[in-house]
Amino acid sequence: MAHFSVVSLTQVVLLLVLIGWTPSSTGAGFSLEEEFLQLKENYIQMKQVVKILEAKVEQQDSLLTSLLREKNERSAAATDSVPISNNPSAVAINGLPSSCADLKIIGHIWSGFYSVMGSAKMESVYCDFTKPPGDAGFQKWIGYADVKSTPVHFYVQRNSTFSQQYTPLPFDLAVVNVGNAMNLTSGKFTAPAPGIYFFSFTGVAHLGPYFFSALVLNGSVIGTGFVQINGGPIDSPLTVQSTLNLKTGDQVWVSIYFEGGTSSYLNDLVLNYHLTHFTGFMLEEEIVASL
Repeated sequence: MAHFSVVSLTQVVLLLVLIGWTPSSTGAGFSLEEEFLQLKENYIQMKQVVKILEAKVEQQDSLLTSLLREKNERSAAATDSVPISNNPSAVAINGLPSSCADLKIIGHIWSGFYSVMGSAKMESVYCDFTKPPGDAGFQKWIGYADVKSTPVHFYVQRNSTFSQQYTPLPFDLAVVNVGNAMNLTSGKFTAPAPGIYFFSFTGVAHLGPYFFSALVLNGSVIGTGFVQINGGPIDSPLTVQSTLNLKTGDQVWVSIYFEGGTSSYLNDLVLNYHLTHFTGFMLEEEIVASL
C-alpha cells in the first residue's frame, strides 16, 4: 500500500514554493526581506496543509486495514462452517481416530487440540496440519483426556450397630450415589465400567481384644484394617483404603470379623452421629473397553 511520509510531503511543498519564488516574481515594490517573510508565511501555511493531508492518509490506511481484516475473518468463518463431509479429500476410516494422521484422512484441516483414542484411554494431542504427516511437529502428545462414559461416586453411612462377621456390611443412608453402583441393602458396589477406582472405609470398633475390617473384591480380601487392645472392651477407630483396577461387573464390599463374642461390634449406638462411612469413586475409565 503506497503512502507518503511527513518528510516527503514537506519536501514536495518546499520544492513547489522555491519554484514559485523566482527573481521575475519579485516586484520592484518589495524588498528582499519582505519577499523572504512572504515566503516563510507561505511555507508555514503549506506545512499545515501537509499535516491535514497526513491525517487523512492515516485515516484511510486504518480504514483499509479494518476492511481487509473483516474480509479475512468472513472468509475464515465461511470456510470453518463447511462440514468435514464436504471436504473432497476426506476418507472414512475403521473405528475411532487414534492420531492426527487419522484426523487428516477423515477431513480435518485446521490445526488445534484434538481428542484421539489411545491404547486404553482417550488422549489429547495437538495437530499441526500445515506440516506433512511425517514431520516431527505434525503431532504433539499433550496428555490423557479425562473421559468417562458414566459418572460414578458414592458415600454411604450406617445408623445402627452391626456385628455379623464375614458378610457384606449393609448401609442405611446414601449421602451420594451417582451412577447407582452402590446397593445399600446388599452393601455391594458393582463396577459399571472398567477402570481405576478408589475406596475408603472408616468406622468405630467396640472391641476386645481385636477387630478387623476387610475390603473384599469378588469374595477375596484385598486389604484389612486392624485394631488390638489388652483388656477392654473399648471403642477404637478403624479404617481401610484401596485403589483397584476393576472390570465391568466386579463387586466390592466391606466385612468385619473379630474376637470377643457379643462384646465386639461395629459401633453406631448414638443415633444420627453416623460413625460408619464407606465411599468410593472412579478415578479413570478404560474407555476403549467401554466402547
